Amino acid sequence: MNKLLATLSCLFLSFSANAYVVNTNGFIFGSSWDNPNHNVDTILSSLEDEAGKDLTLNLISTQTWNGIGASSIILEELAGYKHNTTFGWYDTATQTSQQIFEGFDGKGASATIDFGSQKNIGFYIDPNGITANRMFTESSRNSHQDTQVAIFKIEELDNSYILGWEDLDLNGGNGGDRDYQDMIVRVQIAQVPEPASMAMFGLGLIGLIATRRRIKAKE
Repeated sequence: MNKLLATLSCLFLSFSANAYVVNTNGFIFGSSWDNPNHNVDTILSSLEDEAGKDLTLNLISTQTWNGIGASSIILEELAGYKHNTTFGWYDTATQTSQQIFEGFDGKGASATIDFGSQKNIGFYIDPNGITANRMFTESSRNSHQDTQVAIFKIEELDNSYILGWEDLDLNGGNGGDRDYQDMIVRVQIAQVPEPASMAMFGLGLIGLIATRRRIKAKE
C-alpha cells in the first residue's frame, strides 16, 4: 500500500464475546441484494467488538474530521465489487487524496496513515476500483449529492467511527439497494494534544528539571 504502515492493533484484533449495540436514529435502510442479504445495522449487531466490552454505535451526520492521522480496519465486505473497491482519505481543502486500502485488501486488513499535518479530511471509496465513480463521506461531493455512507460514532471510544458504504450510485433514490454494508470500515482519528495539555506537559518538564537541579545542589 502506497506510503502506508500496515499495523496489527490490539485495539482492533483482541476479540471478545461482546457485541455492537446499534442505534440508527430513525435512518431507513433498503433491502440488501447481497448474500447474506443483511443491512449494515444487522451486520454490525452480529459482529463481536474488539475492545472487550459492549460498544454503542450511534448513526450521526458528521461527514468530515480534523486530525493528524488515522488508523483503520476493514470489518466486512459483502459486495460483488469487494475484490476491486478501494478506500482512502482526502483533504477537504485541496481535494488531494491518498489510498488506504487496495482492492485485494479484505476483511481484517488494517493500516495507519499520517496526514502530514493537522487537516480537515473526509474518506472515500472508488467502487470497483473506478476513480471516476468516486464516492465521498461528504454527500455534497457525490454525483447526485446522495448519502453513500452510513457513519456511526463509537460512543465509548474517543474519535472512533464506523463507515458503512453503499457502492452503487443511488442516483437520487433510483439506484443501489441502500444496505450500506458493501464495505464496512472502522476508523480512529488521531488528533493533536489540546493546548492546555501541552502547557501542563511543559510545566511538568520545568518542575522535573528544577527538582533535578535541587538534588544535584545537595550532592
